[in-house]
Amino acid sequence: MQKIIFDSSFLMAVVERPTTWFEDMVGALGAFQPVLLDCVRAELQKLASSGGVRSRTARVALDLASRFASGPCGSARVDDELVSAAKTSGALVATVDSGLLAALKAARVRAVTLSSGRVRFV
Repeated sequence: MQKIIFDSSFLMAVVERPTTWFEDMVGALGAFQPVLLDCVRAELQKLASSGGVRSRTARVALDLASRFASGPCGSARVDDELVSAAKTSGALVATVDSGLLAALKAARVRAVTLSSGRVRFV
């Protein structure tokens, strides 16, 4: 079963602008295992406790990811941990962060992003 590691940017984007992302992924891949790295969860928890609109979005994103499998992180930057974990496990990374997308492309890691509200594999 294909693993997809989710970045906070992707989760927050689908909370802010609901899409058919889940159905699109299932249609393209069949069943998949969603994964949230511990450092991404910590990033969302920090945003959730900060107050304001982004705080509410982060709380909903955490709730959305509550059933995802967990993955460990080292001490590197979150983006570097995402690239490393994907390379090691052969997983895809779901993100809308252009900097992370560029790093994934450079590392030859497949990614899932959103374009006009639709899932796109790059």
